[in-house]
Amino acid sequence: MTTQAGWQQETRNGYPELASVMGPHREMALFKRFAALSARSLLYRQVELLDLEEQFNIQTNLDRESELPFHKNARALLRSKGHPVSGKQWEMVVEIREKLKEYHGALLQQAQVNKLQDANEYDLSVLRGWLRQREGGNNFLSGLEDKPWRDDMEKDLVSLSNSSGRNLDYSTRWAAEKFVPWLYGKGLQHKKPLSDSEKAGLVEWRDGSYRTASRILGVLTSILMPSVAIITLYFIHNMLARIFAAIGFSVVFSAALALLTTARPTEIVGATAAFGSVQVVFIGSTSMAQ
Repeated sequence: MTTQAGWQQETRNGYPELASVMGPHREMALFKRFAALSARSLLYRQVELLDLEEQFNIQTNLDRESELPFHKNARALLRSKGHPVSGKQWEMVVEIREKLKEYHGALLQQAQVNKLQDANEYDLSVLRGWLRQREGGNNFLSGLEDKPWRDDMEKDLVSLSNSSGRNLDYSTRWAAEKFVPWLYGKGLQHKKPLSDSEKAGLVEWRDGSYRTASRILGVLTSILMPSVAIITLYFIHNMLARIFAAIGFSVVFSAALALLTTARPTEIVGATAAFGSVQVVFIGSTSMAQ
């Protein structure tokens, strides 16, 4: 993961320097999606095909009225190619075929673009910081060229990276985006040197250890929480107090899953329900024993 660091006193100029930042640091490769413009282009292609379809239907009816057999003899339609009068319908078939190919290609391209991840807020803040810094981009972008990274354009940005904090749980992402940069600022965290990266105002740190620690913490929580809950409930003899304690443990358990894992809400609900069932069974069995 890439983070801000002390800016070095060397800089290159303009787009070559910006490219040197975006190239090795995929998290910084943030580009404008042009969502509205793409949709407008698709709409125009759609209207173009609608117009061609209408003309094609008209030509089909004209040929039928002229007793041309094209509506029931496709081979005759194929052989009309190049004919100055009867070949019009085939010419339209060829044109429609090409326009459909372009239209469907544009649709599929747009579908692929829409699958790209939105720009990560932290990555965008780092890129904007680099663009502003005198030792970084030194505000070389101006006017229209600065538009993609303005605040009002943020929702139209996509990232070319698939690992920019999106598959991290909340606690790991907090450590990556808040805690580790703070350690860098205090000089307490080792920075991995990359060729020319620190000259661009960026450093990189390995996030494998943070991911591992997060997984271990999540597993330990899922293992220890039921045991702690059962032991605690064992020493609570008042039934109402037990019920409230069980509710509290369930809340803590679900919060831990939300913070320490990337589980979906439905998965968290299912796991919490199973955890609650264990507590209910224990409360019921101990109450009967007493």
